[in-house]
Amino acid sequence: METREAILDFQYSEKMKSGLIIGTSLMDQLAALKNEEELSGGKKVLVWYLEGLLREIRVAENVLGLGHYADLERKVMEVIGRIHLSQFQEAQRSFSEAISLSTTSCQTAMNFLMGKKLV
Repeated sequence: METREAILDFQYSEKMKSGLIIGTSLMDQLAALKNEEELSGGKKVLVWYLEGLLREIRVAENVLGLGHYADLERKVMEVIGRIHLSQFQEAQRSFSEAISLSTTSCQTAMNFLMGKKLV
């Protein structure tokens, strides 16, 4: 890993992790909706949000070319599918797994940068 790559990986990983944490918060709000119309609208908005996050993941993947962003992309697509199916508990588990993936990536980059005494 090169320094530039580690810095970009750290930056993108933190951005993805933050976006996923926001997504889990939105998921909690969605699961609390009881009215069918509100639930339907909430699902659409959350999916739109996650589709925006997917675009960010794809940008990171194109910039860095690292395979772990493909894993993260698949996991977010899994969350979207579970939301469409109203499988909210399973979606929360998938969110947690996605956060773990981004955290691992972030930690790897951080360790490299710390080794270089840049952080």
